[in-house]
Amino acid sequence: MTEELFRDFWWLMFPVFGMVMAILGAVRNGAYQDRVIRDARENLERN
Repeated sequence: MTEELFRDFWWLMFPVFGMVMAILGAVRNGAYQDRVIRDARENLERN
């Protein structure tokens, strides 16, 4: 049973892995943009 499922659906690992990596990239990119905007706002308020 388990071997048949793996044999039939092993290729699904690749799109699932790709989706996980895309989600992680989006989260990291969003955090980076938030940090850049916060730093820019702080610099503008100081000057």
